[in-house]
Amino acid sequence: MNESELKSIHDEARRKNIPLMKDDGMDFLIHYLEEHEHIRDILEIGTAVGYSAIRMAEVRWDMKIDTLEVNPEMYEQSLINVSQAGLSDRIACWLCDGAQFETEKKYDLIFVDAAKSQYRRYMEHFMRNSLPGTVFIFDNLAFHGIVDDNSISHNRSTVQMVHKILKFREHLLKDERFETVYYPDIGDGIAVAKRIR
Repeated sequence: MNESELKSIHDEARRKNIPLMKDDGMDFLIHYLEEHEHIRDILEIGTAVGYSAIRMAEVRWDMKIDTLEVNPEMYEQSLINVSQAGLSDRIACWLCDGAQFETEKKYDLIFVDAAKSQYRRYMEHFMRNSLPGTVFIFDNLAFHGIVDDNSISHNRSTVQMVHKILKFREHLLKDERFETVYYPDIGDGIAVAKRIR
């Protein structure tokens, strides 16, 4: 897919307020994949319209991606976008909630960018699909700065959600199964958690 087609998917999603990873977060993720050449099999939780899956698949010809989306309209759009990118043989889109997805596959990278309050549930659910060395990447762990300063929001449900994100972030940094680095200033707060046991 050429750059202008990719840019039009990106711009259209931004215009419609479809949740895409922040641009610097996306650049960070792509750079991470470029630097870690052993990463081949990826699971993405939160397809949206397929933009991030397409960007990831274009890093290397042998990348295979399973991507999960719960919203039927976004799922349909992702199928169109992936097909137009000529990547239907390497990107499999699934219409389902992450916690319902069952596979025997083991992944090199599990990228979580979906319902923020479910991050811990997704992590535990997909432990069986990881091995020591598998990397989990979580986006939105700062949630527009509100996680670290919830006086920014007066919305009760947002404050409850960011409390869950903070609890998850604290848990992840202490979880001895992982070696975790948290980047508060990249994207919307990104954690890279490498499974070590």
